[in-house]
Amino acid sequence: MKPTGKLSLRFVSYFIIFYLLIISGFIISLIFFAIFINERVGDNIHTMSSSEIEDNAVKEKGQTIKIADFLVKRAQDNAGQLYLFNDAMDIVDFTGDTCELCDMTDYEIMALKRPGMHTWEMPKYYLLFLPTSLVQSIFNDTLQVISEKKEFPSELLQRVQANNAAIEIYNEHWDRVEVIGERYKKLHKPQLLEETYDIFEQAELKLSTTLEDSSTLVVRMPNPTYKPFEEPFNKAMMIFVSIFFGGHSILLIGVIVLSISISGQFVRPLVYVLSRIERLTQFDYREVSDKKIHHRKTGKLKRKFKLFQPVDESLNHLSERLASNERQIKQAEQLREEWITGLSHDLKTPLSSIYGYSTMLASEDYEWSKEEMRIFANTMREKATYMDLLIQDLTYSYQLKNKAIQLEKVTLALASWLLQFADEQVTIKVYGDVMLEADELLLKRILDNLITNAKKYTPEGTEVIVEAQNTDTCIKLTIVDQGPGIPQDELDTLFDRYYRGTNTTDDATGTGLGLAITKQLIDLHNGTISVSSDTNGTVFVLKFQNE
Repeated sequence: MKPTGKLSLRFVSYFIIFYLLIISGFIISLIFFAIFINERVGDNIHTMSSSEIEDNAVKEKGQTIKIADFLVKRAQDNAGQLYLFNDAMDIVDFTGDTCELCDMTDYEIMALKRPGMHTWEMPKYYLLFLPTSLVQSIFNDTLQVISEKKEFPSELLQRVQANNAAIEIYNEHWDRVEVIGERYKKLHKPQLLEETYDIFEQAELKLSTTLEDSSTLVVRMPNPTYKPFEEPFNKAMMIFVSIFFGGHSILLIGVIVLSISISGQFVRPLVYVLSRIERLTQFDYREVSDKKIHHRKTGKLKRKFKLFQPVDESLNHLSERLASNERQIKQAEQLREEWITGLSHDLKTPLSSIYGYSTMLASEDYEWSKEEMRIFANTMREKATYMDLLIQDLTYSYQLKNKAIQLEKVTLALASWLLQFADEQVTIKVYGDVMLEADELLLKRILDNLITNAKKYTPEGTEVIVEAQNTDTCIKLTIVDQGPGIPQDELDTLFDRYYRGTNTTDDATGTGLGLAITKQLIDLHNGTISVSSDTNGTVFVLKFQNE
């Protein structure tokens, strides 16, 4: 996507998010409102229609018919019991611990009148809700005690106390003359006329009757299922309004902060880009990390600045390319200086020898014999040959360093191919069927250098072992000799010598570049070489990745 499209998409997404936040705030407010009301307002069983319970009220388990669990809980919350009748008026199931209607006749059940009773007709069955109240049992026992003119039993008084109930006697003038239990505010006679089917709207449960002496018995207690609608509704409305307007206030602050943030998202990156360009003009190619727009740990752009990632990546690539070009120029200059210095240094000694012998031969002060001239000529030829080999190796090393040598890989079966290096001193061991993808001529030069070097520094009568095996990750070649070992200070720079230095007197046939060229050839194959050495000998290990 083009940057202009991304920019347009970014602004559209901001407005969509803003709109979604408004909708989400409104929905969350409604959810809180509904949860608050649901937790504090009772679920009136009388409001259920037959269609609501018709399909789910009865559970059939084999031959057993049961009232559904949700209706059991609904009846318990409404302080009552449910009875399930069939067409023959038989009680099929009921809720609660006791069955109040089980001992009644059909006539007694039909004559039963109790505030809050409700029935629902279903196919094959009828469902009856019968309110039960703790105040009813206390009222019945109290009326019996008063009718029989007995003392109140301790069991009844304990029930009154446990339920915070009150037994009150009002005279014919409606003066409260006696109170047993809790002492509540005096009732007025019209309050006894109050009656409601909604158990949750009654703060207090009351039962009353007129006694023989024209006084009135009242038994009253708090309603444990009291859940009025009006008070929670008012509180829920206050919460709803608070959340709604509070959320919009927060949203307004968020919009202001977002506006400032949006402006920062475009100003800061532009300043950063201009500073990067200024650094490039001053040949400063270091990668810049601005803590305001980059993560401190990863160095990547922060999420809100991802729009400028292509620009940042382009600047990084440009910096890397310019820095790489500058490094290549410096490396080329350094390599040229090393090549010229090494060449002049390594040519100086053999040239001095050639010049000295040629001067001696040209001298007229002494007549040289044929044998002496032959020795001088052989020495001069050896020095010239060494100079030619040195120039060739230096040129080849330069070509390898600049990747001017191309590989022509073929598949080599090392079990048979390595046999060309076997002789009375070199033993070849190949474990399994080892196949290596490599340039045959270059691999031969690698092994020639290493095996010749090992034979050169291995005492006569000792063995050089060349092993090859295919591990899980690579082809591994090992060259082991039993020489005196290589000093540690020379091991550290063993593959870094590009010329022989001053060591040109020990063997004119070698240029001192063999191991350096060997490592370059192995690097060209994407392989590795390592060496370990002690007084018992030296081990070279070559590893080539499986193709």
